[in-house]
Amino acid sequence: MVNCPKCGTKNGDDAAFCTHCGVSLNSDVGSTIEQHAKQFAQNMEQMGKKVGDQMAQAAKKVHETTQKEARQFEHRMDRASHHAENWYNKTFGAFGPLLESFIFLIVFRFVIMLMELPNQETPDIHTVASILLVYILPLFALSLLSNYTQYLSKKFFKFKVFSPLLYAIFVVLLFWIISKMLYDASTHFTVPDLQTAALSLENGLPTIFIFVLLLGYVILVMSLPRDKKEKP
Repeated sequence: MVNCPKCGTKNGDDAAFCTHCGVSLNSDVGSTIEQHAKQFAQNMEQMGKKVGDQMAQAAKKVHETTQKEARQFEHRMDRASHHAENWYNKTFGAFGPLLESFIFLIVFRFVIMLMELPNQETPDIHTVASILLVYILPLFALSLLSNYTQYLSKKFFKFKVFSPLLYAIFVVLLFWIISKMLYDASTHFTVPDLQTAALSLENGLPTIFIFVLLLGYVILVMSLPRDKKEKP
């Protein structure tokens, strides 16, 4: 009789495997299989570790390459934008903001013309177009104010002190025009809520002015050190 080395069950002399647990009764064969199994597990572990390291290195390399390409692309775009801006300023000079405002005027008028096209499904669009047409010149004047404020702030460093005030005036006038548009729309469409919104917006103009003014000066103070370094 042969005792199983694992569970102790007695087996016949000619038994190759334990009848209870199935372990090999041949110690040489069992140890050989166990050794092969351990070796295979170690090989697989080493292979998995090697593949994981290679994938991590590849991912790191791809990440570094992507970051490098992104920085180079951003640098090229900044140079192109700076070059285009310099070309525009040199070509048009003080007339550049005026040209931008006229482009805005043309595009805005073109949109209104599209809204004025005959359309039986949406007749109210014609009313909206007529309201916008009334305020096209005030909006053109506002675009001049905004464009020349930006131009003078870049052209003259000392002018930056006044730019938050001018931007605050621009925002207040823009919201005032919007409130007038809402009031006109409430009259044409007989919607009381639009009139309420217009009055609320008009009453909040002083608060909007102070908020935008303070925000503008905070941004100006934060950007002054950088602007001094970039000033030629």
